[in-house]
Amino acid sequence: MNNTPDTFLVTTQLIELAIVLCAVLVLVRRWVEHRARATGWALAMFGILALVVAVGQLQVKDDGSALHHGYTVALVCVLLLVPYSLVRFSMALGALGKRRHRVAAAVTVLAVAATLVSPRFPQPGEPRSTWFTTYVALVIVGWGVQSVFAAHGLWTAGNRQATVVRRRMRTLASGAVVVTLALVSSGGSGSPSEASQVISALIGAVGISLLVLAFVVPGWLRTAWRAQDMLQLAATERGLMVALTPEDVADTILPALPPLFGASRAFFVDVPGTTGPAEDEAGPLRADLQAADSSDLVVVTASGAFGCRLSPGWLVVRADALAPVFGPSELRLLERVGSFVDLALQRCRLYEQEAKSRRLAEAANAELRTLVYSVSHDLRNPIISVLGYLDVLATEHAGQLEGEGQHYLDRIAVNAQYMQSLIQDLLELSRIGRSEPAPQAVPLRPLAESVAREVSAQHPGCEIELAGAFPVVWMSELRARQLLTNLLDNAAKHGAGIVRVGGERTDSGAVLTVADDGPGIPADYREKAFEVFERLDAARSDIPGTGMGLPICRRIVESLAGAISLQGPSAWTATGTTARIELPASTVTGWQISVMSPERETVR
Repeated sequence: MNNTPDTFLVTTQLIELAIVLCAVLVLVRRWVEHRARATGWALAMFGILALVVAVGQLQVKDDGSALHHGYTVALVCVLLLVPYSLVRFSMALGALGKRRHRVAAAVTVLAVAATLVSPRFPQPGEPRSTWFTTYVALVIVGWGVQSVFAAHGLWTAGNRQATVVRRRMRTLASGAVVVTLALVSSGGSGSPSEASQVISALIGAVGISLLVLAFVVPGWLRTAWRAQDMLQLAATERGLMVALTPEDVADTILPALPPLFGASRAFFVDVPGTTGPAEDEAGPLRADLQAADSSDLVVVTASGAFGCRLSPGWLVVRADALAPVFGPSELRLLERVGSFVDLALQRCRLYEQEAKSRRLAEAANAELRTLVYSVSHDLRNPIISVLGYLDVLATEHAGQLEGEGQHYLDRIAVNAQYMQSLIQDLLELSRIGRSEPAPQAVPLRPLAESVAREVSAQHPGCEIELAGAFPVVWMSELRARQLLTNLLDNAAKHGAGIVRVGGERTDSGAVLTVADDGPGIPADYREKAFEVFERLDAARSDIPGTGMGLPICRRIVESLAGAISLQGPSAWTATGTTARIELPASTVTGWQISVMSPERETVR
C-alpha cells in the first residue's frame, strides 16, 4: 500500500506546527512588552491553531466511546474560536465595527452550541447523515462569514496605511481567506480522498503561512515592500541636509512621516524654533515621555505615541491603532529618521550661531567704518585751517622768522601735510565696500601700463616690467588703479631697482604678482604689514607713507572675494618681496595676451 500521501500529509502538518509555534513565540514577546488587546487576540488565534495542529498529530482512533466523542467535540469547539479570534483582532485594530462583531459572535455561539449537542461524528468513508451535513454547512458558512468580515475590514483598513503596514494587512486578509478555503475543501466532500486531504493540507499550510508572515516579516521581504518608501525617505533626508532653520527641518520631515509610518500626525515637542502642539496636549505628553523608563532612543507612551529622543526635545509620531501591533521595524526606522533630524537640528543651531556672530561682526565693522569716516571727515577741517594759516605765514610774513622759528614752522607744515594724507587714506579705507563706484570690465594690462609710467616718473631709478596674461576684471576702475598704484609705488619707494608685474591664468581664476628686488620683508612681519598704520620703515623720514597702502589693497581685494599675501623673493631674483593677488573666476570676464606666448614690456 502506498503511504506517500499519508507521509506528505504528516510532514505538511509538522511544518504548519513549526510555523505557528514561531508566530506564537513572537506574539508572546510582544504581549509581554506592550499588552495590547490586538496582540492578545492574535496570540489567542495562533495559540488555538498550534493546539489543534499539535493534537491532530496524535491520530487518536475512534473507539465509539463517549470519552472519544467528548474529546472530538472539545477540539472542534476550540477550533471554532479561530475565526472569532480573528474578528476580535480586527475589531481591536479598528478595522471592524460592532454590528459585524455581533453577527460573528452569534454565528460562533450557534456553531459551538450545535457542536455540543451533536451525535457521534462519522469517520472517513462512513456515510453522512442529513443532520451532520447540515452541521458541516453551518460551520463552513459561519467560518466563511467571519473570515470575510475580518478580511474585508483588514484590507480596507490597510488602504490608508504605510506601505509595509498596508501589505501586512492585506497578507493577513489573504491568509484568512485561504484558511477558509482549506476548511471548505476538507469538509465540503462527503468522503475525502487521500489526494483531496493533501490538497486541503497544502491550502491550509499556505493560509497559515500568510497569517504568520503578517506578523513575522522576513528582512528581505520587508526591504522589498519598503523600497519605494525608502526612496522617498532618501529624498527627504537630502532635504534635511540643506535645511538652515528648525522651521525648515519641520517643514521637510514632518509631512513625510505619517505616510511612512501609517501615523495620524507627527510633530516636535520642546524643539526651539518649531511649532508644537497646544500646551494642553504637549503637557501630558511631555510628562509621559519623560517618565518612560527606557534607555532606548524611541519610547512608547501609554497613549500610543512614539517619541524619538533629540538633543533639544522630542520627535513624536501619533500612530493609529494599527501601528503598535505592526510596528517593530517602523520603530527602528524612526530611530534612523530621528538621528538624521537631530544632526539637521544641530547643524541649524551652528548655522544660527555663525549667522548671529557674522551679523554682530558686520554691525561692529559697519559701526567702526562709520566712526572712522566721521572722525576722518571732521578732522579735515582743522587740518585744512592749519595748512591755510601756515601758507599765510609763509607768504605774508616771509623773513620774519629765522633760525629755530623757521625750523619749527617747517616741521609743523610737514606734519600737518602728513596728517592730511593720513586722514585721506583713512577716508579711502572706510569708503571701500561702503561707497563704491559702479563696477565695469577693467582690462588690467593697459591700466598697469598707465600706472607703471606714473610710478616710473616719480621714481626714475626704477624699471617696471609687465609680463604674462592679464585678466579683464569686473570691478571699479578707481579701485583697480588704487590697488596697482599702491603696490607699485610701495615696491619702488623701498629701493627696488626692478619691479615685475605678472599675470597668470589658474583653474580657480587669475593670479597677479608684483615682485621687486628690494631688501625684502622678514617672514614674521609680512602678515602684520597689512595692519593699519604699520610701517616697516617708520624710523626713516625720507620715505613717505602713512602705513595705509597695504591695508587699502587688502580691503579692495577682499571686496572682490579674493586674497592678497606677501611672499619672499620671486624666481628671478635672490632678494625682494612678492605681493600675490588671487582673484576668483567670478570676477574675471576675459584675458589679454595668451599664457602660452607671454609678452614682456619694460616701462620707464
